Amino acid sequence: MAEVPPWGLGPFVRQDHVNPILTPRADTVFRCPLRGEVAWEAKDVFNPAAVVKDGKVWLLYRAEDTVGRHAGTSRIGLACSDDGLCFTRLPQPVLFPDKDAYHHWEWEGGCEDPRIVTGDDGTYVLTYTAFDGVCARLCVATSRDLVAWTKHGPAFAAARGGRWLDAWSKSGAIVCRQDGDHLVAVRIDGRYWMYFGESDIYAATSDDLLAWTPVEATVRGPAHARTGAA
Repeated sequence: MAEVPPWGLGPFVRQDHVNPILTPRADTVFRCPLRGEVAWEAKDVFNPAAVVKDGKVWLLYRAEDTVGRHAGTSRIGLACSDDGLCFTRLPQPVLFPDKDAYHHWEWEGGCEDPRIVTGDDGTYVLTYTAFDGVCARLCVATSRDLVAWTKHGPAFAAARGGRWLDAWSKSGAIVCRQDGDHLVAVRIDGRYWMYFGESDIYAATSDDLLAWTPVEATVRGPAHARTGAA
């Protein structure tokens, strides 16, 4: 087995006796504030992010129902494990489109693809994708307990006078350091850094982990907003 470099995680060994750790379920029903009762994780469960809290592994995962214009709206669920192998799910999603200030960005595609770090004060900072059916926008939410989340809207809403608001953006990974069991967001030259993108990887910086500005020297501009580029 190859040696893991100092910056790496691992080595990893596939645990076939417990895989898959989560599968779709049609028996968990959620009363969606925008649609009514839905089997919110009946179609898919995928794209998770893990964090350690109180000695347990907590998994935030994307789940989809089977209805609506896109044959599925995404919501983010939460599961807990003592060993990182066998997980128990909360019956309701913890982050989802709601009748709030952000529903026009999140409906009816949903809330997708969580990525999580911890701030210096212990606050959990989540980047996720809001999808309105046309444009994917990278958004930020925070929590103290992983269950109750405060949405802060699109990460790039104020960047460059707002001209990044409608740029296609996904998969925000905030640069962090390891502190025991925790991955804590770290400043580099006084700023937080995040990498984001799909087929290409781009960078952004922030002073507070909430509002982010793309590094335009390496990122193509809003003319590519609806073509799948960042």
